[in-house]
Amino acid sequence: MAVVSGIILNKLKIPTIIGYIVTGVLTAYIFNFRVEDSTDLSEIAEMGIVFLMFMIGLDFSFKKMSSIKQEVFLFGGFQIGLSILFFFFICYSLFGFNFDTSIIIASAISLSSTAIVLKHLNEINQTKTSYGIASVGILIFQDLAVIPILLMIKLLSSKNLPLSDLLVTTGISAFIVVILLLLPGRFLAKIILRSSAKMKTDEIFVGTVFLIVLGSAFLSQSFGFSMTLGAFLSGMIISSTPYKYQVASVLVYFRDLLLGVFFITIGMQVNIVFLVKYFAIIIALVFLTLLAKTLIIFLFLSLFRGTKIAMKVALSLSQIGEFSFAIFLLASQHQILNLQLDGGILKHIFGAGSFATITPTEIHQFLTLMVIFSMITTPFILDNLDKCAAFTLKLIRIPQKLSPKHTQEQQEEENPKKRILICGYGLVGQKIFDFLKDYDVEVFGIDSNYERVEKGIIKGDRIIYGNITNKMIFKEVEIQKITAVILCLESPVKIQKACRHILALSKYTKIIVQTRDSILESELKSMGLYGVINVTREIAATLSNLNLEAIKEEERQEDTTKEE
Repeated sequence: MAVVSGIILNKLKIPTIIGYIVTGVLTAYIFNFRVEDSTDLSEIAEMGIVFLMFMIGLDFSFKKMSSIKQEVFLFGGFQIGLSILFFFFICYSLFGFNFDTSIIIASAISLSSTAIVLKHLNEINQTKTSYGIASVGILIFQDLAVIPILLMIKLLSSKNLPLSDLLVTTGISAFIVVILLLLPGRFLAKIILRSSAKMKTDEIFVGTVFLIVLGSAFLSQSFGFSMTLGAFLSGMIISSTPYKYQVASVLVYFRDLLLGVFFITIGMQVNIVFLVKYFAIIIALVFLTLLAKTLIIFLFLSLFRGTKIAMKVALSLSQIGEFSFAIFLLASQHQILNLQLDGGILKHIFGAGSFATITPTEIHQFLTLMVIFSMITTPFILDNLDKCAAFTLKLIRIPQKLSPKHTQEQQEEENPKKRILICGYGLVGQKIFDFLKDYDVEVFGIDSNYERVEKGIIKGDRIIYGNITNKMIFKEVEIQKITAVILCLESPVKIQKACRHILALSKYTKIIVQTRDSILESELKSMGLYGVINVTREIAATLSNLNLEAIKEEERQEDTTKEE
C-alpha cells in the first residue's frame, strides 16, 4: 500500500513522506488498526528519527561549520530565535495559552523540513549557490536546536522536582553522556570500525554500525535523555573518520525504511472526522503560519543577502518540519499540551472555559494535521520557487535588487576546483595521485582495503573507506558534482558495477577505466565511457614503439659507420 501510494503521489510531485502518511490513514480506517494498538510499532517508528539524527550528526563537522558559520549560527540563530519569539507571543499573549503549551508550539513551528528541502536542493544541484548555502546553514542550526527542544520537554514534564534541582541533575547527566561518547566513544568506535573493515565482510560492518548507533542511543536514554541525542553524538564521532561515506551508504536504506514506518504511524493517528470538522480552520492557520515564517526569514535575511535570495530562502523554509511530529507526540505523551486560557483574545471572545474541554489528544491531532498540510504545500512551492519569489516581491512592492555588500559576490558564479575521484588506491592509483598534485584540481579516492586507506591517510592523500559496488557510496560523495572518475581496479565485476552506478546517478561525469580484458573493453566502450585504456595493448604498443626506435637508432649508427 505504501509503495502504490508513493508511486501515485510521486507522479503528482508530492514527497514520498506524504505517501507514507496516506498509507497510515488508509491502514487505520480499512484494517481498523491504530498505532496505539501496538507498542512495538511505536518503538520501531521512533528508530526512524534516531537514524535520521545519526545521519545529520554524520554530516556535522566543525570544519564544515567554520566554512559556513555565518549561515549556520547567525542566520540559523536569527531564524529560530525570532520565530520562537513571534509564535510564543501569538500563543501566550494574544491567544492566552499557558506557558508550557505556548513554548512547545512555538519551538516546533520554528522548525522546517530538512528531508524535503535538502532532497530538493541536491536534486537541482543548488547546494553551493548563495540561496542553497543559506538554506542549508539554517537547516543545520534547526537540526541542532531539536536537541535542546526535546530536553526542554523533559524539563517541563518533570513537575515533582524543583527547577534548580532538575537543571543540575540534567546538566550532570548531559556532561556524563557527552564525555562517555566523545572521549572513549570516539576511540572505541574507530577501533571497532577498523577491525570490521579489515574483515572485508559487509554484514559485519553493517552490524558494527548498528551497534554504535543503537548503543549510543540507549546510553543516552539510560541517563534520562532522548535516544536521538546519543544517535546525533555518535554520528558526530564517525563524521571525522574515513568510514563516514561507507557508513552513510549502508545505513541510508534502513533510515528511509524506518522513517517510512514513522510517517505511516503519523498517518495512523489522523482522525478523518476531526479533519473534516476543522478542515477550514486548519487550512487557514497553515496559510497564516507559512506567511508568518516567510516574512520573518525574509525581513532579517534581506539585511545580509539580496531581496530575491532572501525571499527564495524564506519560501523554501516556510513549512513546519518532520521533527515537529516527534515534538508534538512527546509533549502529548507527557500531557503538557492543554488549552487552559490564562487571558488573551480567545478568552474575551469565547469565555474562559470554552477550550478547557479540549483534550491533549485533540490538540495533538490538530497540530499534526497542520504539519502534514504545510509539508504537502512545500513541493509545489519549491518546484516554482523563482516564480513564487518574484510574485511575492511584486505583491509586497519590493524591488528585486541585490544588497550592496554582496552584489559582486552573488552576480559572479564561483569557480570551484574541478573534482577528480580515483577508485582504487593501488600502485596505479597512488601514481595518479602524485601526478595530479601539481595541478589545480581536488583529488580524492575510495578503496575497500583499509590497509591502503591508512597508508593514503598517512601519506597525506584524501582517501575514504568505501565499497564501490554499492550504488549509495557514489550518491554520498555527490558523484554528480565530480568532473571525472578514474577506475584503477582489476576486478571486471567491480568495474562494470561501478560504471553502471555512476552512469545511473550522473550523465555528465566522465569515466576513465583501465583494463586488461579485451571483452570487457568492448562492453565498456559500448556503454559510452569517456576513456577505456587496454593496459596490455598500451604496454605492448609502448614496448613495440621503443623496439622500432631502437632498430632505427641502430640503422642510423650503421649508416654513420659506413660513411666514415
